[in-house]
Amino acid sequence: MKNILYIFLIFSLASCSSKSFPDSKWENKQWTLVEILGVPVQTSGLASDANLIFDADDQRVSGSGGCNRIFAPYEIGKKNTLKFGEVGATRMACPNTAFENKFLETMKSVRYFQQAGGQLLLKNGEKKVIMKLQ
Repeated sequence: MKNILYIFLIFSLASCSSKSFPDSKWENKQWTLVEILGVPVQTSGLASDANLIFDADDQRVSGSGGCNRIFAPYEIGKKNTLKFGEVGATRMACPNTAFENKFLETMKSVRYFQQAGGQLLLKNGEKKVIMKLQ
């Protein structure tokens, strides 16, 4: 009985980590946008490609909208729910603001996530994939 209690205690303490799953596994990985609303996105392999980088400790995401730096809080819940808070961005003049605005607007619609085949799939409330990142 004591052994079972010790095992339970160890698992309980391990689950109290400051980093939550699965975003702790996403941390410091640049997830580059490769598709938005079913349309492929041309990427250059540079840090300026539209991307997201998750910080599990602070529950914040940062990255690039393709030109401007972006940042927002996020929340992961049960059943693979994911919701971004108010998205902020720098205000540099960019040649393709329409794309960046669509990216930021689409982030507001994210409600679920799924990891599959090295991709992070972000889904809307109907669980339809609206963004693919890799």
